Amino acid sequence: METSVGSILDAISTLSLEDQELVDEIMRKRIIEAKREEIRADYLASLEERALGRASSGTVGALFENLV
Repeated sequence: METSVGSILDAISTLSLEDQELVDEIMRKRIIEAKREEIRADYLASLEERALGRASSGTVGALFENLV
């Protein structure tokens, strides 16, 4: 069963203002947590890449020197 964003918003708009604010707060927290998890996954992937020798670190100046 596929639910469209419009139908979800319509359903939320039938709630009391207090409940709509609660939905907003819950969604904001879920989005923040999802972004944190995404950052964590990227960080762990970068550690693995570095451990495998496929990534390195350095200064911005060194990066530009290597590009020339």
